[in-house]
Amino acid sequence: LLGLLLAVFISRFCFVGKKTTTVKKPVVVIDPNTPYTKAHVATHDSKDDLWVIIDDKVYDLTEYVDEHPGGGDAIARNAGKDATKGFKGPQHPSRVFDIVEDYRVGTLVDE
Repeated sequence: LLGLLLAVFISRFCFVGKKTTTVKKPVVVIDPNTPYTKAHVATHDSKDDLWVIIDDKVYDLTEYVDEHPGGGDAIARNAGKDATKGFKGPQHPSRVFDIVEDYRVGTLVDE
């Protein structure tokens, strides 16, 4: 019991005044109308950096790929490419068209 009281005393009074700081990530504002070329999108072609094109809009699905109900490979096969045809398949319920907009980073432009 004495040891426990001593430990509490030391933890409360010996570390008084010591501050810890947390590092906050900067807030990045993404403009969904930022122009990207197919060549630029093609550089984001891995599961760790995964962009796709759907209906001439550009989406960064990097954070979503592991959450995809159909598995990450279903998205990864279109990484860096146009995924419009696969995205609009019968496997997707209508709500997915709204969800994907949260990942939009830009629009496709001619090279």
